[in-house]
Amino acid sequence: MQQGIHPKDYPVLFVDDEEMALISLEEQYEREFTIYTAKSGKEAIETLQAHPEIALIISDQRMPGMSGVEFLAQAKKAVPEAVRMLLTAYTEMEMVIEAINKGNIYRYITKPYDVADLRCAMIQGIEHYYLVKERDRLYAEKIETLKRVARTNRLTAIGTLAAGMAHEINNPMVAIYTFLQMLPQKLKEPQLDKEYLEKFYSLSIREAERIQTLIRKLLDFSKNGDQDELIFKESQINLILQEVVSLLKHEANKKETTLDLQLASDIPLGKIDSEKIRQVFLNLILNAIHATRSGKITATSSFHQDERGQGYLQVAVADTGAGISEENLEKLFNPFFTTKDAQGTGLGLMICHHIVDQHRGNIDVQSKLGKGTTMTVQIPVDPTRHERRKTERREKSRD
Repeated sequence: MQQGIHPKDYPVLFVDDEEMALISLEEQYEREFTIYTAKSGKEAIETLQAHPEIALIISDQRMPGMSGVEFLAQAKKAVPEAVRMLLTAYTEMEMVIEAINKGNIYRYITKPYDVADLRCAMIQGIEHYYLVKERDRLYAEKIETLKRVARTNRLTAIGTLAAGMAHEINNPMVAIYTFLQMLPQKLKEPQLDKEYLEKFYSLSIREAERIQTLIRKLLDFSKNGDQDELIFKESQINLILQEVVSLLKHEANKKETTLDLQLASDIPLGKIDSEKIRQVFLNLILNAIHATRSGKITATSSFHQDERGQGYLQVAVADTGAGISEENLEKLFNPFFTTKDAQGTGLGLMICHHIVDQHRGNIDVQSKLGKGTTMTVQIPVDPTRHERRKTERREKSRD
C-alpha cells in the first residue's frame, strides 16, 4: 500500500446474490476495509447513488435479473471514478474480455478465489483509484494555474497596448482641441469662413472616429479574455492580424523598427477562438519588437493543405533581431523561462503554446544568433473536426 493511503478511507462494495457469500466477504475484510454489500444489481445501483464515495466495486458475474457485466456497465455510468472488478469462472472468459475491452471493468478475479489474493487485488484497486484521483486533481490545478498566468499575461499585454494607445490618442486630441480653441474666435469674425470651418470640423470628426476605433480595438482585445472554455467561431485571421499589427505600430516605432504585413488573399475562414488567437499574435509580435532595434519585423499569413486535403491557417512572425541560441531554443516554451532578464515573466510563449495546442495546431521556431527569429503558428481550418469525427464513431459503435 502506498504511503498516505488508508484502505478504510476508500469504501468497497461487494455484490453477490448469495447472502452467505456476502457475510463471508464482510467478515474477512471488514477490519481493514469499509464494506458495503448488495444482493442484486438493482440494490447495488441504489447503494452507489446513496454512497457515491465508494471507490471499489467487486461483483459476482452470475446473478439473476442482471449479470455482473451488465451491472458494472451501469455502475460505470453511476460512479465512473470507481474501480470495477468481476468475480467469475473460467467458462465465462469471452464475456469478461468483452467487458474489459469496453472499459467497463478494471480486472477480473477467477473463482474460487484465494482470500489473500483478493485482498491484494483490493489494495491494488484502491491504489489505482487514488492515483487516478490524484492525477485528475493535479491536472485541474495545472489548468487553473495556466488560467491565472494567462490572465496575468493578458493584463500585461493590455498595459502595453494602453501605453501605446495614449500616444496614438494624443495626436488626434491635439487636432480636436486646437479646432475647439479657435472656434469661438472664428465665430466672432464679421465674415465667417464656412469653408475653413467645415474643413476643420471634418478633420475633428475624422480624428474623433480614429480615437473611437482605437478604443474599440482595445476593448475587443480585452473582452472574453477570462473565458475558461474556447469559443470556436468562423473568423478571418487576416483581420485579426491586421488589428494586432495596427495596435503595435507605435511599439515598433519606439524601437525604430518597421512592422510590415503580408496577407495572402486565398485564406478561408477558420473555426477558431478569435480572442485567444489574437492573444497569440500579440505575444509573438511583442516578443519580436522587444528583440529588435532599428530592424524589421514581418507578419505573414498563408494557407496550406496536406496530402489528405486538411487545410491549415499559417501565420509567421519574422524579425531581424538578436536571435536565440540553440540551447535556449529548447527551453523557449518552458514556464517562466525568458531571455529578457528581469523584464520578462516567461509566461507569454508558454500561453501561446497552450492556446495553439488547444486548437490542435503547433508552433515552430527558427532562429540564428545575430540574424533573427521566425515564429510560425499553424492551426487547422477546423480544429473541432477531429472531435466531431470521434463522437460520430462512438455513436455508430453504440448502434
